[in-house]
Amino acid sequence: MQELLQYYAELIPLFMTIASVAIVVIEWLALTWLELVESHREGWANVFSAALTFLPVFLLNELVMISFMFGMYYFRFFDLGFEWWVWVLAYVGYDFMSFVTHWISHKVRFFWAIHSVHHSPQEMKASVAFRGSFAEFLIAPHIIIWLPLLGFNPLMIIIVEGIAMIYGVFLHLNERFAPQKEAAWLKKILITPSAHRLHHASNDVYVDRNYGLTFSLWDNLFRTYQHQLKEEPPKFGLQKELDAGNLWVSQTDEFKSLWQDVKSANRLWDKVQYLFRPPGWHPGKEDTTAREIRMVAARKYPELQRLNESGQ
Repeated sequence: MQELLQYYAELIPLFMTIASVAIVVIEWLALTWLELVESHREGWANVFSAALTFLPVFLLNELVMISFMFGMYYFRFFDLGFEWWVWVLAYVGYDFMSFVTHWISHKVRFFWAIHSVHHSPQEMKASVAFRGSFAEFLIAPHIIIWLPLLGFNPLMIIIVEGIAMIYGVFLHLNERFAPQKEAAWLKKILITPSAHRLHHASNDVYVDRNYGLTFSLWDNLFRTYQHQLKEEPPKFGLQKELDAGNLWVSQTDEFKSLWQDVKSANRLWDKVQYLFRPPGWHPGKEDTTAREIRMVAARKYPELQRLNESGQ
Protein backbone atom coordinates (compact mmCIF):
# COMPACT_ATOMS: atom_id res chain seq x y z
CA MET A 1 0.00 0.00 0.00
CA GLN A 2 2.84 2.40 0.88
CA GLU A 3 4.46 1.90 -2.54
CA LEU A 4 1.13 2.43 -4.31
CA LEU A 5 0.48 5.59 -2.28
CA GLN A 6 3.97 6.84 -3.10
CA TYR A 7 3.26 6.33 -6.80
CA TYR A 8 -0.05 8.22 -6.73
CA ALA A 9 1.35 10.91 -4.41
CA GLU A 10 3.82 11.75 -7.17
CA LEU A 11 1.47 11.20 -10.11
CA ILE A 12 -1.76 12.94 -9.04
CA PRO A 13 -0.30 16.33 -7.99
CA LEU A 14 1.67 16.39 -11.27
CA PHE A 15 -1.45 15.51 -13.29
CA MET A 16 -3.56 18.08 -11.42
CA THR A 17 -0.91 20.76 -11.98
CA ILE A 18 -0.84 20.05 -15.71
CA ALA A 19 -4.67 20.04 -15.83
CA SER A 20 -4.84 23.31 -13.89
CA VAL A 21 -2.36 25.03 -16.18
CA ALA A 22 -4.32 23.75 -19.18
CA ILE A 23 -7.53 25.27 -17.78
CA VAL A 24 -5.75 28.59 -17.24
CA VAL A 25 -4.35 28.64 -20.78
CA ILE A 26 -7.62 27.62 -22.44
CA GLU A 27 -9.62 30.19 -20.49
CA TRP A 28 -7.05 32.91 -21.21
CA LEU A 29 -7.18 32.20 -24.93
CA ALA A 30 -10.98 32.13 -24.89
CA LEU A 31 -11.21 35.43 -22.98
CA THR A 32 -8.75 37.00 -25.39
CA TRP A 33 -10.69 35.75 -28.42
CA LEU A 34 -13.96 37.06 -26.93
CA GLU A 35 -12.21 40.36 -26.11
CA LEU A 36 -13.16 40.07 -22.43
CA VAL A 37 -9.67 40.65 -21.02
CA GLU A 38 -9.18 44.26 -19.98
CA SER A 39 -5.50 43.90 -19.23
CA HIS A 40 -3.00 41.11 -19.93
CA ARG A 41 -0.68 42.73 -17.36
CA GLU A 42 -2.76 41.24 -14.55
CA GLY A 43 -2.62 37.83 -16.17
CA TRP A 44 1.16 37.90 -16.47
CA ALA A 45 1.43 39.20 -12.91
CA ASN A 46 -0.63 36.16 -11.87
CA VAL A 47 1.79 33.86 -13.67
CA PHE A 48 4.93 35.37 -12.16
CA SER A 49 3.28 35.52 -8.73
CA ALA A 50 2.59 31.79 -9.07
CA ALA A 51 6.29 31.18 -9.63
CA LEU A 52 7.17 33.24 -6.54
CA THR A 53 4.55 31.32 -4.56
CA PHE A 54 5.16 27.72 -5.54
CA LEU A 55 8.93 27.58 -5.85
CA PRO A 56 9.58 28.19 -2.10
CA VAL A 57 6.65 25.92 -1.17
CA PHE A 58 7.95 23.18 -3.46
CA LEU A 59 11.47 23.41 -2.03
CA LEU A 60 10.11 23.45 1.51
CA ASN A 61 7.90 20.48 0.69
CA GLU A 62 10.83 18.45 -0.60
CA LEU A 63 13.27 19.41 2.14
CA VAL A 64 11.14 19.79 5.27
CA MET A 65 7.38 19.37 5.03
CA ILE A 66 7.11 15.71 4.04
CA SER A 67 9.59 14.69 6.73
CA PHE A 68 7.73 16.80 9.28
CA MET A 69 4.41 15.21 8.28
CA PHE A 70 5.81 11.71 8.69
CA GLY A 71 7.10 12.80 12.09
CA MET A 72 3.57 13.89 13.02
CA TYR A 73 2.22 10.62 11.63
CA TYR A 74 4.51 8.68 13.96
CA PHE A 75 2.79 10.35 16.93
CA ARG A 76 -0.71 9.99 15.44
CA PHE A 77 -3.69 9.78 17.77
CA PHE A 78 -5.60 7.24 15.64
CA ASP A 79 -4.90 4.47 13.15
CA LEU A 80 -7.39 5.22 10.41
CA GLY A 81 -6.20 2.95 7.63
CA PHE A 82 -7.01 3.44 3.96
CA GLU A 83 -10.71 2.57 3.57
CA TRP A 84 -12.80 4.73 1.23
CA TRP A 85 -14.41 6.63 4.10
CA VAL A 86 -10.96 7.61 5.41
CA TRP A 87 -10.25 9.26 2.05
CA VAL A 88 -13.52 11.19 2.31
CA LEU A 89 -12.69 12.17 5.88
CA ALA A 90 -9.21 13.25 4.78
CA TYR A 91 -10.71 15.58 2.18
CA VAL A 92 -13.15 17.02 4.74
CA GLY A 93 -10.26 17.51 7.18
CA TYR A 94 -8.18 19.19 4.49
CA ASP A 95 -11.09 21.45 3.60
CA PHE A 96 -11.60 22.46 7.25
CA MET A 97 -7.91 23.28 7.68
CA SER A 98 -8.07 25.30 4.47
CA PHE A 99 -11.01 27.25 5.89
CA VAL A 100 -9.22 27.93 9.21
CA THR A 101 -5.97 28.97 7.53
CA HIS A 102 -7.87 31.19 5.11
CA TRP A 103 -9.81 32.82 7.96
CA ILE A 104 -6.59 33.56 9.85
CA SER A 105 -5.09 35.04 6.66
CA HIS A 106 -7.85 37.67 6.72
CA LYS A 107 -7.91 38.32 10.46
CA VAL A 108 -4.19 38.65 11.28
CA ARG A 109 -2.54 41.70 9.73
CA PHE A 110 0.84 40.07 9.06
CA PHE A 111 -0.78 37.14 7.28
CA TRP A 112 -3.09 39.50 5.40
CA ALA A 113 0.01 41.23 4.02
CA ILE A 114 0.82 37.86 2.46
CA HIS A 115 -2.67 36.82 1.41
CA SER A 116 -3.74 40.21 0.01
CA VAL A 117 -1.64 39.50 -3.09
CA HIS A 118 -4.23 36.89 -4.05
CA HIS A 119 -7.02 39.45 -3.69
CA SER A 120 -5.43 42.27 -5.67
CA PRO A 121 -6.58 41.34 -9.23
CA GLN A 122 -9.53 43.34 -10.51
CA GLU A 123 -10.54 40.63 -12.98
CA MET A 124 -11.64 37.11 -12.07
CA LYS A 125 -10.05 34.36 -14.13
CA ALA A 126 -8.53 30.95 -13.54
CA SER A 127 -4.94 32.24 -13.28
CA VAL A 128 -5.92 34.15 -10.12
CA ALA A 129 -6.05 30.77 -8.36
CA PHE A 130 -2.26 30.62 -8.56
CA ARG A 131 -1.58 34.22 -7.63
CA GLY A 132 0.12 34.32 -4.27
CA SER A 133 2.87 35.95 -2.26
CA PHE A 134 6.58 35.20 -2.15
CA ALA A 135 5.97 34.57 1.57
CA GLU A 136 3.14 32.07 1.02
CA PHE A 137 5.34 29.32 2.48
CA LEU A 138 4.64 30.81 5.93
CA ILE A 139 0.91 30.05 5.59
CA ALA A 140 0.23 27.28 3.07
CA PRO A 141 1.94 24.36 4.85
CA HIS A 142 -0.36 24.66 7.87
CA ILE A 143 -3.26 23.34 5.80
CA ILE A 144 -1.65 19.91 5.63
CA ILE A 145 1.20 19.44 8.12
CA TRP A 146 -1.00 18.82 11.19
CA LEU A 147 -3.48 16.39 9.62
CA PRO A 148 -1.19 13.32 10.01
CA LEU A 149 -1.58 13.69 13.79
CA LEU A 150 -5.19 12.57 13.32
CA GLY A 151 -4.07 9.40 11.56
CA PHE A 152 -4.09 10.41 7.90
CA ASN A 153 -1.10 9.06 6.01
CA PRO A 154 0.96 12.04 4.70
CA LEU A 155 0.93 10.63 1.17
CA MET A 156 -2.86 10.45 1.34
CA ILE A 157 -2.96 14.15 2.26
CA ILE A 158 -0.70 15.06 -0.66
CA ILE A 159 -3.06 13.23 -3.04
CA VAL A 160 -6.10 14.95 -1.49
CA GLU A 161 -4.40 18.33 -1.86
CA GLY A 162 -3.80 17.64 -5.55
CA ILE A 163 -7.50 16.93 -6.06
CA ALA A 164 -8.51 20.05 -4.11
CA MET A 165 -6.19 22.13 -6.32
CA ILE A 166 -8.27 21.50 -9.42
CA TYR A 167 -11.45 22.56 -7.62
CA GLY A 168 -9.71 25.73 -6.48
CA VAL A 169 -8.92 26.62 -10.10
CA PHE A 170 -12.55 25.97 -11.05
CA LEU A 171 -13.70 28.43 -8.37
CA HIS A 172 -11.77 31.25 -10.02
CA LEU A 173 -13.17 30.85 -13.52
CA ASN A 174 -14.39 34.01 -15.20
CA GLU A 175 -18.13 34.61 -14.82
CA ARG A 176 -18.53 34.09 -18.57
CA PHE A 177 -17.62 30.41 -18.08
CA ALA A 178 -19.05 29.90 -14.59
CA PRO A 179 -22.33 31.84 -14.55
CA GLN A 180 -24.09 33.28 -11.53
CA LYS A 181 -27.18 31.08 -11.78
CA GLU A 182 -26.55 27.90 -9.82
CA ALA A 183 -28.94 25.48 -8.13
CA ALA A 184 -29.89 26.60 -4.61
CA TRP A 185 -29.31 23.10 -3.22
CA LEU A 186 -25.78 23.08 -4.66
CA LYS A 187 -24.84 26.27 -2.80
CA LYS A 188 -25.98 24.68 0.47
CA ILE A 189 -23.36 21.98 0.01
CA LEU A 190 -20.52 23.51 -1.98
CA ILE A 191 -18.66 26.77 -2.36
CA THR A 192 -19.48 27.56 -5.98
CA PRO A 193 -17.67 29.94 -8.35
CA SER A 194 -20.34 32.61 -7.79
CA ALA A 195 -19.91 32.31 -4.01
CA HIS A 196 -16.14 32.53 -4.28
CA ARG A 197 -16.38 35.55 -6.56
CA LEU A 198 -17.99 37.40 -3.64
CA HIS A 199 -14.98 36.50 -1.53
CA HIS A 200 -12.86 38.41 -4.03
CA ALA A 201 -15.27 41.36 -4.12
CA SER A 202 -14.28 44.70 -2.61
CA ASN A 203 -17.89 45.78 -1.94
CA ASP A 204 -18.27 46.68 1.73
CA VAL A 205 -21.05 44.17 2.29
CA TYR A 206 -19.03 41.28 0.86
CA VAL A 207 -15.66 41.75 2.57
CA ASP A 208 -14.41 38.72 4.50
CA ARG A 209 -17.20 36.38 3.46
CA ASN A 210 -17.19 32.87 1.94
CA TYR A 211 -13.83 31.54 3.10
CA GLY A 212 -14.50 27.92 2.13
CA LEU A 213 -12.61 26.03 -0.55
CA THR A 214 -14.98 23.17 -1.35
CA PHE A 215 -17.76 22.83 1.22
CA SER A 216 -20.05 25.66 2.31
CA LEU A 217 -20.57 23.81 5.62
CA TRP A 218 -17.89 25.79 7.44
CA ASP A 219 -19.12 29.21 6.31
CA ASN A 220 -22.68 28.30 7.27
CA LEU A 221 -21.55 26.89 10.61
CA PHE A 222 -19.50 29.97 11.52
CA ARG A 223 -21.98 32.38 9.88
CA THR A 224 -19.57 33.76 7.32
CA TYR A 225 -21.54 32.74 4.23
CA GLN A 226 -22.97 35.49 2.01
CA HIS A 227 -25.09 35.19 -1.12
CA GLN A 228 -25.00 37.84 -3.82
CA LEU A 229 -27.41 40.74 -3.41
CA LYS A 230 -29.28 41.89 -6.50
CA GLU A 231 -28.39 45.52 -5.77
CA GLU A 232 -24.67 44.75 -5.31
CA PRO A 233 -22.82 43.27 -8.29
CA PRO A 234 -19.32 42.34 -7.14
CA LYS A 235 -16.36 44.61 -7.85
CA PHE A 236 -13.11 42.67 -7.67
CA GLY A 237 -9.86 43.72 -6.07
CA LEU A 238 -8.80 45.37 -2.84
CA GLN A 239 -10.56 48.24 -1.10
CA LYS A 240 -7.80 50.60 -2.13
CA GLU A 241 -6.25 51.63 -5.40
CA LEU A 242 -3.48 49.26 -6.44
CA ASP A 243 -1.82 48.46 -9.73
CA ALA A 244 -2.52 44.73 -9.78
CA GLY A 245 -0.57 44.37 -13.02
CA ASN A 246 2.63 45.51 -11.30
CA LEU A 247 4.26 42.45 -9.77
CA TRP A 248 6.48 44.36 -7.34
CA VAL A 249 3.71 46.64 -6.11
CA SER A 250 1.20 43.84 -5.55
CA GLN A 251 3.80 41.72 -3.74
CA THR A 252 5.07 44.43 -1.40
CA ASP A 253 2.36 47.07 -0.91
CA GLU A 254 0.72 45.58 2.18
CA PHE A 255 4.08 44.83 3.78
CA LYS A 256 5.06 48.47 3.28
CA SER A 257 1.79 49.67 4.84
CA LEU A 258 2.27 47.32 7.78
CA TRP A 259 5.84 48.49 8.29
CA GLN A 260 4.78 52.13 8.25
CA ASP A 261 2.14 51.47 10.92
CA VAL A 262 4.54 49.48 13.10
CA LYS A 263 7.21 52.18 12.77
CA SER A 264 4.75 54.98 13.63
CA ALA A 265 3.41 53.29 16.79
CA ASN A 266 4.77 54.84 19.99
CA ARG A 267 4.41 51.84 22.28
CA LEU A 268 6.04 48.42 21.84
CA TRP A 269 2.71 46.72 22.62
CA ASP A 270 1.01 48.67 19.83
CA LYS A 271 3.76 47.63 17.42
CA VAL A 272 3.10 44.00 18.31
CA GLN A 273 -0.66 44.47 18.02
CA TYR A 274 -0.28 45.85 14.51
CA LEU A 275 1.18 42.49 13.49
CA PHE A 276 -1.57 40.34 14.96
CA ARG A 277 -4.71 42.48 15.05
CA PRO A 278 -7.05 42.51 12.03
CA PRO A 279 -6.32 44.83 9.10
CA GLY A 280 -7.85 48.25 9.77
CA TRP A 281 -7.08 48.25 13.50
CA HIS A 282 -5.32 51.32 14.91
CA PRO A 283 -4.57 52.11 18.56
CA GLY A 284 -6.74 54.86 20.00
CA LYS A 285 -8.71 55.30 16.78
CA GLU A 286 -12.02 54.04 15.48
CA ASP A 287 -11.48 50.70 13.82
CA THR A 288 -11.99 50.30 10.10
CA THR A 289 -11.74 46.50 10.14
CA ALA A 290 -13.78 44.32 7.77
CA ARG A 291 -16.25 43.64 10.56
CA GLU A 292 -17.04 47.33 11.09
CA ILE A 293 -17.12 48.05 7.35
CA ARG A 294 -19.52 45.19 6.73
CA MET A 295 -21.80 46.04 9.65
CA VAL A 296 -22.25 49.60 8.38
CA ALA A 297 -22.95 48.35 4.85
CA ALA A 298 -25.48 45.80 6.15
CA ARG A 299 -27.72 48.57 7.49
CA LYS A 300 -28.87 49.24 3.94
CA TYR A 301 -30.25 45.71 3.66
CA PRO A 302 -32.90 44.51 6.14
CA GLU A 303 -32.07 40.88 5.33
CA LEU A 304 -28.53 41.45 6.61
CA GLN A 305 -29.40 43.14 9.89
CA ARG A 306 -28.50 39.91 11.66
CA LEU A 307 -24.87 40.78 10.97
CA ASN A 308 -25.15 43.69 13.37
CA GLU A 309 -27.06 41.61 15.89
CA SER A 310 -24.65 38.66 15.86
CA GLY A 311 -21.45 40.71 15.54
CA GLN A 312 -20.37 38.66 12.52
